[in-house]
Amino acid sequence: MQCLLLHGLGGSPFEMRPLAEALTAAGFAAHAPALPGHGGTEEAYLASSFARWRDFARAEYARLRETGPVLLAGYSLGGILALDAAQAAARGELPPPAGLLTLATPLFFHKYFPFFTAGWRFFLLPLHAWLRPALRVPSRDPASRAAAPWQGHENICCLRHFAEVERALPAIRRDLPLIRVPLCIVQLRSDTSCRPYNAFYLARRCSAPVTHLHLLRVRSPHGGHLPTTHAESREKVAALAVSFAQEVHEATKACKFTP
Repeated sequence: MQCLLLHGLGGSPFEMRPLAEALTAAGFAAHAPALPGHGGTEEAYLASSFARWRDFARAEYARLRETGPVLLAGYSLGGILALDAAQAAARGELPPPAGLLTLATPLFFHKYFPFFTAGWRFFLLPLHAWLRPALRVPSRDPASRAAAPWQGHENICCLRHFAEVERALPAIRRDLPLIRVPLCIVQLRSDTSCRPYNAFYLARRCSAPVTHLHLLRVRSPHGGHLPTTHAESREKVAALAVSFAQEVHEATKACKFTP
């Protein structure tokens, strides 16, 4: 079985390396491509778009699926793209995946709670993205780098990208009940960029025959949105990915493969 591993916004396949190495060691073929505009110049990154990432993810999945079952996996933006591809498969636009693994995947950029609102700054995102599409941001501090290594476009934040993703999320949320493949959700409890309610919402709304929800604790106050590379969680997350891949592989062996 093959595994398609999709990285996050502004990042790189580095985020998925611990999973790719563990899956390869377990006998699976792991593919962790760079999304369009990532891994190159800032100009190329800023010129990329959610539509290009979505088309790329679907095309990569379709290409791998031609030769056998595929486990779809994604971190953050990659998780959104994996959900989109699984929903396209449910609508008959692509062949179905063997399973779906989402890691720190946001379904809301802001959400009402009693007495307060999480992610309130995103209420003005369309206006900010129009006034100032890209922002310069400071580099990560040494403590964050040590807790959770990361590689990507560190000093540029493209608000237009966030606005495009936010516009796509309502359709992703609406079509979650279409997903009827085994699902594994991994989330750090301390993630302030993608709070745990996203994981609970995904688990409740999908129609997966089997759902595994893992909320992991880390002691460090840094790197809460990087479960795949965090020093305290990366081995556990990789082990969970391997265990889930083995589970869906056994399930696909019992079924006739349909290209």
